[in-house]
Amino acid sequence: MIEELVHVSRIEGDKVWVEASRQSACAACSAKKSCGQGALSDWMSGSSVELSVVNPSRLKPSVGQSVVVGLEESSLIKASMLIYLVPLVLLVLMAIIARAFGAGEGFQILAAVAGLVTGFLAVNWYTSRPVGDGSCYQPVLLRLA
Repeated sequence: MIEELVHVSRIEGDKVWVEASRQSACAACSAKKSCGQGALSDWMSGSSVELSVVNPSRLKPSVGQSVVVGLEESSLIKASMLIYLVPLVLLVLMAIIARAFGAGEGFQILAAVAGLVTGFLAVNWYTSRPVGDGSCYQPVLLRLA
């Protein structure tokens, strides 16, 4: 399990919202000066992201308290594969189908874009639906720090 120390930003009923700072591996990279990703990470440094976490143990943190959240490695790998492959496959498939029906180049491009958007929407729906305890693709509150 991948674990991260974050701070509780707000609590709304049973939902716990945490704030985590964005981190990049660029600080330790020797090619940081000549890499576009390094420049992007410098520009984004210091920013943070707020998200809700699943709280299956019903822990009672307070606002501002440090907590440890975790995400299963397998969930991260599955989500990465879904978000990269499904939209790409639908993009290519829709373009091929449009060409097979004799559509012009402009319509093929529109069909490909529609496939891409449909792929992103399908992945969003699939990963945000509740499965069991709802923690498949969401970080889980593990313990108070």
